[in-house]
Amino acid sequence: MNKITQEARHRQAVVKLAIRKGKSFAAKIYGVSLSSVTRWSKRYDGTWQSLREGSHRPHSHPKQHTAAEEELIKQGIKEKYFRCGWEGAYMAAQEKGYSRSYSGFLYAAKRMGLCGGKEKGKPPRKHDRRYPDMTVPGEKVQIDVKEVPYCCLKGAAKRDGKRMYQWTAIDECTRFRFVYEFEEHTPENSVKFLKMLIKVFPFKIQTVQTDNGTEFTYKYISEEKECPFDTALAELGINHKLIQPRTPWHNGKVERSHRNDQRYFYDWEKFSDIKELNKKLAEHLNWSNNKPMRTLGGRSPLRLLQEKLAEA
Repeated sequence: MNKITQEARHRQAVVKLAIRKGKSFAAKIYGVSLSSVTRWSKRYDGTWQSLREGSHRPHSHPKQHTAAEEELIKQGIKEKYFRCGWEGAYMAAQEKGYSRSYSGFLYAAKRMGLCGGKEKGKPPRKHDRRYPDMTVPGEKVQIDVKEVPYCCLKGAAKRDGKRMYQWTAIDECTRFRFVYEFEEHTPENSVKFLKMLIKVFPFKIQTVQTDNGTEFTYKYISEEKECPFDTALAELGINHKLIQPRTPWHNGKVERSHRNDQRYFYDWEKFSDIKELNKKLAEHLNWSNNKPMRTLGGRSPLRLLQEKLAEA
């Protein structure tokens, strides 16, 4: 006897007792609600089969994806998922006419069997301390530097052993970013990047947070000499916050963005000089600032920034 049959026969016993002794008595004896006994009694026709659980599926699905929308989802995943992930696939589908939300896109892809299961790995590390969320654009901007992988170089750049470095700034509130490449890892280039950043970000920067690299501070190498980056920040009236040594997760948002740059950009591109690199990087930056993010409720950094500026 399977579970469904056992449940139906149990209900039959409850109904039979209700016929003899009353519904309230049966509900009390069997420990079920009076409304359940009443409902089963109405369905009972003398056989236990009439008390089997029926389907709860709705008769119609007015919001179900159409065949055309499902085809757009398939095309978006086929074209962009492998390189750009779910966000890229969603954006590709939008360009072709898909108009539903990002969460609806993911739900439909899962229902269609297009979402693979997650790989099993180590459980994520849990931190007891949660850092406060920034609510105003510019309240805190994280800045860091990433060295361009040598395997991305080609031609003269690779032959001459060139090195290139990506400066990245990300606003903690909106995740809006600015990036630029330089050939030297120096404080002077940090100052140049800061001046470019001031012109690009459409809001006032209150605090800049960095690690303790010498391109940002001389705190741990000299007490007398001031880093040019510190000087530039002081002149602009911007607070400089340093994270603790050997704690890169305190700059987690910019570190995560660098991992995404590696996955979506550097793993696919090659460059012969700094000019070509900055041109391709600008295209990637435009894509990443318009990419929907789950942490932003399916909105892109640019869209959230526009909403925040409209509220101000």
